[in-house]
Amino acid sequence: MIDGSGCIRNAISRLLPDGDTAAPLAIVDRFAEELARYAEVIVGPGGRPVGFMTRGEGPLFTDRVSAALASLDMPTEARAHQSALASWFEHKRGFFKVEWHERPLAAVYFRRRPPIAYVLGRLESWGVPAAARARALSVAATLQKNSVHFVSAAFRPGREIHHKLYFSQWVTASTRADVARRIGGVFELYGIGPEAREAWAANHERCLGEEDSTLFVSMSCSSRELPPSFKIDYPGLQPEIAADWLPHERRAAAIADGERARTLAGSQRLTFVGVRFSSDRLEPELKYYCDVPHR
Repeated sequence: MIDGSGCIRNAISRLLPDGDTAAPLAIVDRFAEELARYAEVIVGPGGRPVGFMTRGEGPLFTDRVSAALASLDMPTEARAHQSALASWFEHKRGFFKVEWHERPLAAVYFRRRPPIAYVLGRLESWGVPAAARARALSVAATLQKNSVHFVSAAFRPGREIHHKLYFSQWVTASTRADVARRIGGVFELYGIGPEAREAWAANHERCLGEEDSTLFVSMSCSSRELPPSFKIDYPGLQPEIAADWLPHERRAAAIADGERARTLAGSQRLTFVGVRFSSDRLEPELKYYCDVPHR
């Protein structure tokens, strides 16, 4: 058992204004059982957003997530989509994330590794246009993946559903060069310029460490939008290593952000650092994810 609820409650109480904590803390309490087994603290730049992720199995967990989405004022379509995903994946290996900033964001994830062809068929049935489906197929092919590690959907009040696909990359001494080449191909797919690609290449190897590890490359789309960005989640970084993705003048603040997430979770290092690259922005954006460890 872990003190997941306590860590998440502390993070929310410290990083959200006093008048904005009642509803988030009620959501935390709703998932106390799951958070006692698995809890991840999520912190963005400057402490915003702040949130958590947990995981669960079975129809009861699905129902709990659905009730949470309703309490967060998510659209009816979002709740129906969450139910459809859970049914598709037999209510197994589900994850729930919620973050608070100006408005709440919630997301569900399923780690079932369906074939990419099957996912593309589902995207079509959900109204995702051909251009976005073609991008998903190209990303999978570039990363040499026949399946999707996590199928996800993100929800905001008053916004359409955003579909997210996560592709894993197993990094070993024998695959490091191939992984770098594949990810470089994703930069080309997104039309991200050479300056940003060179900056990524200079930091990528340093973030891998010496041990075997798994990183994730993710993309998103909706029925109306194909965002110009993708994200790489790097595992096991210390805050000062993560901060080197940013210009010198922003690194002190980034280190403080990473240390905040690590301290709130009570962990020695960050579980993942999300590094988002975009064709319309030279500098990447960072977000910090830190599991609450077993004592």
